[in-house]
Amino acid sequence: IERELETLKRFMDDLRHVVKPKPIERFAMDINGSVAEIAESMRAEGERNGVTVDAQYGPGPLVIEGDRFALGRVYRNLITNAIQATAPGGRVTIVTGRAGDQVEISVTDTGTGIPAERIAAIFDDFVTTKRRGLGLGLAISKRIVEQLNGTIDVHSEVGRGTVFTLRFPARDDRSAQAAAS
Repeated sequence: IERELETLKRFMDDLRHVVKPKPIERFAMDINGSVAEIAESMRAEGERNGVTVDAQYGPGPLVIEGDRFALGRVYRNLITNAIQATAPGGRVTIVTGRAGDQVEISVTDTGTGIPAERIAAIFDDFVTTKRRGLGLGLAISKRIVEQLNGTIDVHSEVGRGTVFTLRFPARDDRSAQAAAS
């Protein structure tokens, strides 16, 4: 009952977010810390499904202008989707790093993959391949990432898995790094 109530709560939050998106706040934040928080909390979900959830953090601090709550929602959605797409014995890997003037976060799974003809629509509202769910998670995630001046890309191969990559402009000034720590 508690799990179903949590699912219903998520549905309602998603619907409310589509109708009236929560304002995004921007603060200097260290990506490694925010990703670690969510990755740790998702390990138990992975274990329940027989999926290893692993995280690898780039040398930091990896500072961006972000909203910890909103990005936590994005990470949680991507990791949950990856776990659900991956068969027992599989793996979900979250990697953070720096690429030029960008901070990157990737979520990679060894799951079923997404057919090429479905890739173009996965970020649309109410598009889902699951029996349960409203198909809003990726649409909302994309909106959040774009509101933070970031991008979200997907690469998938059927039978091999999927990689979602988030990229955000890096903040390099010392005051931002101090604020994020």
